[in-house]
Amino acid sequence: METNLNLNQITSFVNRSVMLQLEANGNGHLTSIPWLSGSPGIGKSEVIRQICKDRGWGLKVVYMATVMLEQITGLPKIGREEDIKTEFILWSRPEIFNFSHLEVVPKSDQHPIILFLDDAHLCNRQIQAYMFQLLTYRSIHDHRLPENVAIILAGNRGNDKAGFQEILAPVANRIFFIELCADIDQWVEDYAIKNGIRTDIITFLQNYPELLIGKPVESGAWPSPRSWNYASVTIDSFGDSPADQAIFTILTGHVGTEATTRFIEYYQLYAKWNAAEILNGHNSIRFKSLSKVQCYALLSSCVTYLLKKLRENSFNMTKFMEELTTNFGFIVAEMIRYHKEIVPLGLKLLLLGEKAETGKTTIIERLTSERQIVQELFDIV
Repeated sequence: METNLNLNQITSFVNRSVMLQLEANGNGHLTSIPWLSGSPGIGKSEVIRQICKDRGWGLKVVYMATVMLEQITGLPKIGREEDIKTEFILWSRPEIFNFSHLEVVPKSDQHPIILFLDDAHLCNRQIQAYMFQLLTYRSIHDHRLPENVAIILAGNRGNDKAGFQEILAPVANRIFFIELCADIDQWVEDYAIKNGIRTDIITFLQNYPELLIGKPVESGAWPSPRSWNYASVTIDSFGDSPADQAIFTILTGHVGTEATTRFIEYYQLYAKWNAAEILNGHNSIRFKSLSKVQCYALLSSCVTYLLKKLRENSFNMTKFMEELTTNFGFIVAEMIRYHKEIVPLGLKLLLLGEKAETGKTTIIERLTSERQIVQELFDIV
């Protein structure tokens, strides 16, 4: 049975764990603390941030890679009991217990706050000793976490070349390790479309999902959801028609040579189609002579243009949009004749784009006359 979960699947585990921790705070029971484990750039931090925003929870992020011991322990000072004139050590409140400045503000004082210990794999043994106390007793010295605070950890794995520190057995025994995996469908639907990732990058990765995330390397570029995101933003900064050399340089510096080479091959096929002319009926195509990859690039280019125009018209079917959609339907019908298997993959972006904007799938239902294609599309997403 598969033990790795995609970012969407772990949401229910995080939600349940937060509730368990808050319940345990009230009844004195103990519960494990989730540790989201996965390669760098997979989106561990982002999923916690999104959960908090969606549910109205607060979020405090502590980057364990740069935290100083004093931020966890506080600073000692001399205390005195006047009645018996005895001196003792008092500890100031550590920064980790300060919830006055949050990355995400909760809807109300009654909503939970997640204390997110990011990059926990970089904690040395001294800090781990205090983590043991925090995870077990929710306190360090005489300072306790508020009752509405739940702890979540995240870190990379030992084989990720990310400076992993072995987790002490007593600490590990209090942790619920959740292994994350990259899932192209989840990434496209829940992140890429919502955050405006370039459609040529999205459709490329839909066709080559194995390139969404690669094996981490030190002192070099390699593909991950984060690096593809950065690459998309950087390419967009060069305007609507960036030069091929600029795209090559940007991608090589973000995702490495191998992924870049594959993308350029696809991009050259994708970019050669003038989707505006095709969908306005000014360009005839001999579908029979096209390869499967050429058809996919054509379909992706047309979907990108159609989505752009639909968004500009707020998905209202004006006369112009009716004509574009009808012409697009002819293209889909021809592709079904010659390369039927690529149609669901090519149309997925259109389906997800419409769902993200309107919550509906009416364009796909209008376009696809064959019930089998419609069913295949819905099964994919």
